[in-house]
Amino acid sequence: MKVYKFGGASVSTADGVRNLRAIVKDERELFVIVSAMGKTTNALEGVFAAMQQGDEALAMSRIDESYAYHRGIIDDLMG
Repeated sequence: MKVYKFGGASVSTADGVRNLRAIVKDERELFVIVSAMGKTTNALEGVFAAMQQGDEALAMSRIDESYAYHRGIIDDLMG
């Protein structure tokens, strides 16, 4: 069994996700791990920091931005 781990810049766009698919397409018996895409870890840290400061509106704004980023990749892949 092979294990592949992708994250960060390698899967920060729909083209990056397509490239991931191209890399593993002929593999059998594999396990694929996709960690935080792009700057998602930084974005989540921003949400946490806003909540620590008691700024729920800022936290929700940052969550909305992260959702829109991921939704854009999904829309591109599905379109």
